[in-house]
Amino acid sequence: MERLLITAIIFIATIKGPARCLSNLRVSVPSVIMRGENVNFSCNWDQDPVDRIWAVKWYRGNIEIFRFIKDETPPTKVFPLDHFDVDGLLSDGRNLWLRKVNLHNSGKYSCEVITDHTFHTLEKSAHMQVVDLPDEKPRITGTKDKYRLGEQLEAMCTSWQSHPPANLTWFINEEPARQEYLRPQKIREEYDDTFTSVLGLRFEIGSHHFQSGSITLKCTSSLLTIYWQSTTIELREASPRWSPVMESGGGTGDSVTPKNNPVKNNPDKQPHQDVMEVDHLPRPVASNLPQKLMANKLVICFVLAYVRKGSIFIV
Repeated sequence: MERLLITAIIFIATIKGPARCLSNLRVSVPSVIMRGENVNFSCNWDQDPVDRIWAVKWYRGNIEIFRFIKDETPPTKVFPLDHFDVDGLLSDGRNLWLRKVNLHNSGKYSCEVITDHTFHTLEKSAHMQVVDLPDEKPRITGTKDKYRLGEQLEAMCTSWQSHPPANLTWFINEEPARQEYLRPQKIREEYDDTFTSVLGLRFEIGSHHFQSGSITLKCTSSLLTIYWQSTTIELREASPRWSPVMESGGGTGDSVTPKNNPVKNNPDKQPHQDVMEVDHLPRPVASNLPQKLMANKLVICFVLAYVRKGSIFIV
């Protein structure tokens, strides 16, 4: 009878003990951390003074990477895992330290706490993302300094080497670019496990694109909630070209301007606004030298004729 009573007491303590001895487990893991930094995880809980903690264990996914058991010597134990550098000196029952985290350290981390007498166990998890930010602002390439109406504008925005890949967005005059203007975003994986993002822009320039004689293009690069950078350029409107009407007259190569006067020496020609008037051009000066030479030749001929007949003619 006495043994049965002891068994009942132990059974009741096993059922009620966990709720009373260990509760309110809290895990603190940074959601985002920069590549190369040291990081601290913490694990805290509430417990009844009559019970004590037997072991605290840390897992990356389903793999145990660290254990703390106070009654063992040494109390801490680090489990080797590729790409993980656990600091066994700084880590203890409530804190876990990772040195110089890398991109492989992203993932789910769990803290497991086990009590001594009842072996009641609580476990809680949190996720951490290791990021590598771009080294510079996004770069815009492929544009000219000046454009004309109706021209095709093509531009490329590039954000170099980040993890995860950067999100790119185009703006035209501070307004998001239309979806039909965008070329599919391309992502290239680099040698160091980072990614380069490229987003193209192409559209035909209309009069509404020019504001005060220019077009403002902006490309933004963002990464989660911790990074945002932009680059802006200004493209000017090219001055229109005016080509004067040129026409040669009489082989002189001089330009003439249209007038509304009728063409002379052609009474059938009606006045028209496209008729070209050339009266204003300088005319060559008429010379009477050829006529004088011709008259002299005739006089000489008459004198010779009269001499042959034996007569003398005096002019």
